Amino acid sequence: MELGIENAYDNKVLLENYMGLLNSLSREYKMKLVEYLNTDIKNNVIPETDWIDRLYGSFISDKSAEDMISEIRSSRRFNRRALEF
Repeated sequence: MELGIENAYDNKVLLENYMGLLNSLSREYKMKLVEYLNTDIKNNVIPETDWIDRLYGSFISDKSAEDMISEIRSSRRFNRRALEF
């Protein structure tokens, strides 16, 4: 996967943010993290077409967006009685 200039900058900012979080980890847990990352890199080759889907928790569905919207709207239940205080 080739990184463009904008993507490289975004990745650098993201990495710096992660490092801010990881600095509080002990040396032992940083080493474990390195081991996990090495294992993941070696074993988890992400095809170029799938990498963005894995970042955003997307899912695969046979339903169209319109069908999903219709299903959500039809499942809504409203209670329009006034509350007494």
